[in-house]
Amino acid sequence: MASKNLYIIVGVVVVILLAIIGILLASGQKPQTSPTVQPTAPPTTPTTTTAQKVFKLGALLPLTGGFSSYAKLAQCAAELAIDDLNAKYGSKGYKFELYVEDTQLDPNIALQKLQALYAKGVRAVHAGLTSREASGEKPFADQNKIILFSAWSTSSLLAIPNDWLYRIVGTDAKQIRAIGAILKELGVKNVALIYRKDTYGEGLYLELQKEAARRGFKLVSVAAYDPDPKAFPQAAPEAVRKISSEVKDLVGPDFALVIVSFEDDGAVVLKTIAQDPVLSKARLIGTEGMAYSPILLQEGGDVMAKGKIIGTANWAIPTTPEYQEFYKKFKAKCGAEPITPAPQSYDIIKMLGEIMATIGTDDPDKVRATLEQWGKQGTYKGATGVVLLDENGDRANPSFILWSVAIKDGKPTYIDVGYYNYDKDSIEFTEEGKQYFYG
Repeated sequence: MASKNLYIIVGVVVVILLAIIGILLASGQKPQTSPTVQPTAPPTTPTTTTAQKVFKLGALLPLTGGFSSYAKLAQCAAELAIDDLNAKYGSKGYKFELYVEDTQLDPNIALQKLQALYAKGVRAVHAGLTSREASGEKPFADQNKIILFSAWSTSSLLAIPNDWLYRIVGTDAKQIRAIGAILKELGVKNVALIYRKDTYGEGLYLELQKEAARRGFKLVSVAAYDPDPKAFPQAAPEAVRKISSEVKDLVGPDFALVIVSFEDDGAVVLKTIAQDPVLSKARLIGTEGMAYSPILLQEGGDVMAKGKIIGTANWAIPTTPEYQEFYKKFKAKCGAEPITPAPQSYDIIKMLGEIMATIGTDDPDKVRATLEQWGKQGTYKGATGVVLLDENGDRANPSFILWSVAIKDGKPTYIDVGYYNYDKDSIEFTEEGKQYFYG
C-alpha cells in the first residue's frame, strides 16, 4: 500500500513539473539551471602573458642637433638595458617600459619634454646628455620629485647636494684634473681656452682657473662663444680670431689651446683653426664633448691630427666581464662601437630598473633613497664598473681615457693614447700613446 501511494505521489510531482516547464516554454523563458563549477587552478608564477606591474623609465636625449650621433648611441644602449631588465624580471611579474623624448639640445625644449614624461607617470629619467639640457630640466625635477640621472652632464655648477640630479660620470673638476696632468706631461706653461658659453663651458672654465693655480700654468687668453645654432657659425670664428691675436707670440712647444665644444660648433672651431696662421701651429687639447665624434673626425680630423690633439673622456674599463658582455650585446643590437655615452646610458637605465625590481616599487622617494644607498655602498656593478656616488650624487670613482687623432692609411683615425688615474693623478700610456706624446 505504501509503495502504491509512493508511485502516486511521484507521478503527481512529475505531472506538476511538466506543467511548469510547459508554461515556461510557452512564455519564451528558459528554466534556470545551476551554474557549472569549474575547478580552481593552482596559483602560478606570473609570466609575461599574465598581468604585470609596469615600471616606466624615461630618456631625454638630443636626437637632433649638435649631439645627435652620441644621443642615438645612448638611446640604443637604454633600449638594450630595457631588453635585459625584461628578460630578467618578466617571469617575476615586472615589465619595464622606456619613453624617449628629443630635447634638440635645447634646455627649454628639454624642460617641455620632461613635463610630458611627468604627465605620462614617469618619475625616473635618463636626463639630457649635457649640462645645458640638465640645467633646464633640474628645477622642475626638484620641485616634482623626478629622479634625473645623466650619462654625460659634468658641469661643476650642477654639483649640488640633496637635489634630484644624479650623474654617472665625474664632474668637470675631475676632468680638468686629467687635462692638468696632460699639460704637465707635455711641459705646457701657457694655455688658451675657447669654450661654449653655457653651463658646461662655464663649469670647465671655472675649474681650469683652479687647475692653473694648482699646476702652475698660465691662462694667457680666453674666449667664449654663444652655442646657439643661430649664433655659433659667426660667434665661434670670432672667438678663434680673438685668441689668435692675443697669443701670436706665444705659440710654441710650451703652449696649448684647450677646446670646449660639441659636434656642430666644434666643427666650425676646427675649420677656423685650420685657416688661422697662428693657431694652426698650436698643440690642441680636447674635452669630453668632442670625444670620438664621427662628425668632428669627418669635418676636422686633419686639423686634430696636425695639432696632435689629446682629449679626455669618462670611460668604462674595457677588461671587466660586465663591460665585455655589454660590448657584445651592444654590437649585436646597435651595430656600432659603444663609445661614451653608451655604457653610461646602459648603466643608468639598468641600475634604476634593478632598484625598482629589488624594492618592488617605482615610488620616487623610495627609489631615490635606494639609489643613494647603493651609490654609497657600490651595490651596482655594470658596464662602467662599480658605481659609487659622492655627496652631490655624482660619480665618485670615474675612469678617464685619453684619446687622440692620427693619420692612418691616409685617413684621420681616433686612437687611444692612455688612461688617467684620478686617485693617483697619473697617466698610464698605451704603446701608441708613448710615441704620440714623446715621438
